Amino acid sequence: MTPFPVEFVRISKTRGAAPTVAPYKSGRPVKAKLFVLKDSVLLQDAKSLLWRRETRKEGLDRDYRESTGLNAVIIRDRPGFHGLDHALYTDFNPSGKINDPDPGELAKAAIDSVAKAPDGKDGITYLMDIISIGIETQLTLAYQKEILAQTGTLSLAEALTLARSRGKEPRD
Repeated sequence: MTPFPVEFVRISKTRGAAPTVAPYKSGRPVKAKLFVLKDSVLLQDAKSLLWRRETRKEGLDRDYRESTGLNAVIIRDRPGFHGLDHALYTDFNPSGKINDPDPGELAKAAIDSVAKAPDGKDGITYLMDIISIGIETQLTLAYQKEILAQTGTLSLAEALTLARSRGKEPRD
């Protein structure tokens, strides 16, 4: 489990402005995986690897540098977690997070993201994916119910299909 609570508080540009989870004060800890690197990997190199993975810049020779920007990916460290010298994770500046996430607004953003995001990178697919691996925040159920209510569907898969068909319709 994460050593901190997470919630749907981040709007991701790369997911068509869909909500994603990030560390948040009133969320809940969720299932997580630790990737243990060899002792020979320097801490700065590990931060750069994680930053490039999160920002989809894998394979590029760019190093992580902390930023105060609104959309900046921040690499944080939790020394001692599970007995490790360093446990790195991604976070975002508070200014880049939703202060008080509302399930209805999250659902609208997820539905709208289907027309804007690359295939499989939208908010409904993201929600389906994290539910399928057992991640549940405090808002997950209410957020899911809002998507179903706003689309008039009975499942997230059906909501995704409907949102995809709406995304192909001409807009006024």
